Amino acid sequence: MAERAFIVSTLISCGVPARDSADVAQAVVLGAWQAIEADRYRPDPAVNARQVLRRWLRGVAWRQATHYLESAYVRHEVLHHEPVGPLRHVVGLNLEAQLQARAEMETLLALWQMPLWAREVLALAALGHEGTEIASVLHLHRGTAVSRLRRARKLLACMRKRKGGR
Repeated sequence: MAERAFIVSTLISCGVPARDSADVAQAVVLGAWQAIEADRYRPDPAVNARQVLRRWLRGVAWRQATHYLESAYVRHEVLHHEPVGPLRHVVGLNLEAQLQARAEMETLLALWQMPLWAREVLALAALGHEGTEIASVLHLHRGTAVSRLRRARKLLACMRKRKGGR
């Protein structure tokens, strides 16, 4: 309990509201105690004990804060009169245009989450380049460029399917 202030400050810096920090700090202490009893805390005796304990407690507090912030009773759902939810900009006058814009946004988000090599080959293919041209631009063998393009398209399709895209 000597590190209670440290735990609370770590939780608040992780985004836990101050009003809930005492409850989450209790979960941190309980989790740390259970980990110690399960022999998952094995500090190096050659290093400063308090420093090692604080680093370890910071990890436990971070995990507890993440669990707390992702729990259902913390999230807030905002109901909206539009079936697709609020859009940031006016997209069109009809629902179909809004759904199309939402699908395109999901594709862009999926592209952003892809590895750099996949984004490169997909961007070049979108500009109309063929496998040979992609290979020369990226300084690759033609077979490698074609293989990367195929894998990138497959990865994009899988990511869109997981996100519920079309």
